[in-house]
Amino acid sequence: MKNQHSRLPHLCVGLIALNTLLPASLSAAETAQTTNPIGRVARIFNRKLVEVEDRIHWLEDRRDALAVFAERPLKESICWRCGQSDESAGNPWISLDLGREVPLDQIFLVPAQREAGDSNDLFPRRYMIEAATQADFSDARTVYKTGQLPQPSPNGYPVRINADGQPARHVRLTLLEGHRRGLPNVCALSEIFVFSDRNPVSFGATVTSNQSVEIPNRWAPQYIVDGRTPLGIWQGGLWTASHGDCLEVPIDNQRVEWIIDLGESTTVDRMVFFPYALPELSGPGAVPPRLNVEVSDTPDFAKPTRIASSGDRDLPVDLTTPIVMPTSTRTAGRYLRVVSEKAWQLGNRQLQALGEIEVWSGTRNVAFGKEVTARQDGLEHPSEELTDGSGGSVQILPMHVWLNQLVERSQIDGELQSLKSSHTTMASESELNTTWGAAIGLGLTFLIPVAIVERRRLVSRTQLDKLRKRIASDLHDDIGSNLGSISLIARSAKRDLERLHGPDVVANDLGEVETIARESSLAMRDIVWLLERRQDTIGDLVQRMRDCAARLLREIEYSLVCRSSKTAAKLTLDSKRHLFLFYKEALHNVVKHSKATQVTVRLFDERERLVMEVSDNGIGLPRNEDDQMAAVKKLADRARVLEGTLHVESKPGAGTTLRLSVKRTSLMATKATAHE
Repeated sequence: MKNQHSRLPHLCVGLIALNTLLPASLSAAETAQTTNPIGRVARIFNRKLVEVEDRIHWLEDRRDALAVFAERPLKESICWRCGQSDESAGNPWISLDLGREVPLDQIFLVPAQREAGDSNDLFPRRYMIEAATQADFSDARTVYKTGQLPQPSPNGYPVRINADGQPARHVRLTLLEGHRRGLPNVCALSEIFVFSDRNPVSFGATVTSNQSVEIPNRWAPQYIVDGRTPLGIWQGGLWTASHGDCLEVPIDNQRVEWIIDLGESTTVDRMVFFPYALPELSGPGAVPPRLNVEVSDTPDFAKPTRIASSGDRDLPVDLTTPIVMPTSTRTAGRYLRVVSEKAWQLGNRQLQALGEIEVWSGTRNVAFGKEVTARQDGLEHPSEELTDGSGGSVQILPMHVWLNQLVERSQIDGELQSLKSSHTTMASESELNTTWGAAIGLGLTFLIPVAIVERRRLVSRTQLDKLRKRIASDLHDDIGSNLGSISLIARSAKRDLERLHGPDVVANDLGEVETIARESSLAMRDIVWLLERRQDTIGDLVQRMRDCAARLLREIEYSLVCRSSKTAAKLTLDSKRHLFLFYKEALHNVVKHSKATQVTVRLFDERERLVMEVSDNGIGLPRNEDDQMAAVKKLADRARVLEGTLHVESKPGAGTTLRLSVKRTSLMATKATAHE
């Protein structure tokens, strides 16, 4: 067997990374060129303009961290499309039978791609979503309903609907107002994603509709739950060196098997196959044209059970989306085998290729991190890149994370468009006013001394910024890289010990080393953020608080609400540091002592004070022999440093509330901002 694992050369990887950075660099160059001396002076006297610019920079930085929105039109199995061909049948609707009752958390509607003759994506102008436990919707409840005004097109982005958390088996979308394309009330949707406990439950659901417009292999109701959308693969985050597995096989013996030991007998709900990104192709990827999935309790697969199959029809040849394959039986097995009898043809080459394999049982990808063995013509080789959570050199995101990031990106794009329009007007007016002021003040002898003092202040501030940036860069690049290396080495050594059946004590120690290195790396990121000048506003602090809560409260339900009207106001370095460390210590107390299941964080204004409140429904803080709560000592110390007051309410079994109240004049970088 000829085994060819396609890998991008290091030079290509470097060029790709450089190309990723170019847009931000070019944008910074344009800003530097357009910021003339008059514009710089104008910004000194126009605080609102500076706040708008800071907000634009923050939004652009946040957008860069989100999943990329890039439409990749489908060529087949495109969407569900409907039109009101029979007015007596009522409004068009489509219904999903999820197969079992589940609590509904979120529903996402993905617009269909624009096709020839369509002026837009035909997203419904007005619609209603209902949920029910009965198939006839006799107990239907309304989950969401648009208002009386037509909704604008989301321009390809998914639309998020927060459900009520109540159980349902059936979900129905009813079109209240659509478009006219020959028929009245025409609309089209690429996909309806239904999530329960952040787990997609709509794949392979039974679909019924009353007035669908169907074209074989293009428009049909079942395409709305197949996982294929023009949004592409749910990827984002960091670039990796992982590509998947690609084998070149002879034309007369194309069979390949990928075998995974799941570690225990498991019932599989669905399989997800990610395409292998070929360097020869600019966009689409490759998967075998036909796939069969089998499970067995023995590694020799003496009596395998087929649980999923692509059928007799070849899968699409130019994949830009994963293949979601729900299982047809609930048979459990420890060993899983993916069989391909037919290779994917590229020119005169016969390729068996996959980018990533996910095996979902409930809310867990039970194949993640498991070793995969590929077999072809009696030969075997391990493939570590088929279950590492990456495909096509990019990290694979959980589907609910990917969709929520796309929704956030659409919101940021809308705000940026509005801010940039007002920024242009504000900058022009400010520079014009500054020009007139400069002309009048040229004869004033005070201009030169003021300019000298201002220049020295700016030079000193620039030098301080450079020092802070260099310290942050050194911490991130050197210490952060070393901690990451320690974590990887510990993980690799632990796997080797487990594979070689080494001492459990050593494996546990290595696991502890990996955990400490990972936690230290996360703490290092917090330190780097505290040194970053461009992220000194209350809004930046709230975003960092959300990231910290997502990391520390992974197993606890939480909410974070900011009601402050001063999110654009800048904090001093010390107040930013003590506020964040107070919040982080409060969350650590919740995790360590409270045994809480729900945490609420509020940030709001109270006259001239900023109040941070952290409450939980746990067992209360522990008390010592003197009936004192030692856990709040550090919090009280930080409150004194901030010249604020700390109020603690904690009763055994009744939860804990920590309320920090600080005068804004003690927090803000300028007193004028604090008194606004």
